[in-house]
Amino acid sequence: MNILVSFLDRRPCEQIAWFARRTLGFALDRFAPKIAEVALRVRDQNGPRGGEDQRCTLAIKVVGGPDVWLEDTDAKAEKAVHRLARRAARMLGRVAARRRREARR
Repeated sequence: MNILVSFLDRRPCEQIAWFARRTLGFALDRFAPKIAEVALRVRDQNGPRGGEDQRCTLAIKVVGGPDVWLEDTDAKAEKAVHRLARRAARMLGRVAARRRREARR
């Protein structure tokens, strides 16, 4: 599974990129055969002024299915990434369950 991390409107941070790859890798590992690519974009919405302005956008390309797009905003990018990873795992789990139900019919 290929996990791409990019930074917009802020300096790249290897610590955040490492955390994102690790967190998303653990959360989405069981779905790896069905995932073509995972892209995370971290953006500082209002620059160095602070506040809840770290917007993270997660795009997952699913093999043979619709792409998944999720967004979250927090003061710390790590918290937003962690929530996105949990939400993405739940969403992909529901999609897989739906496919299994449809295949049984």
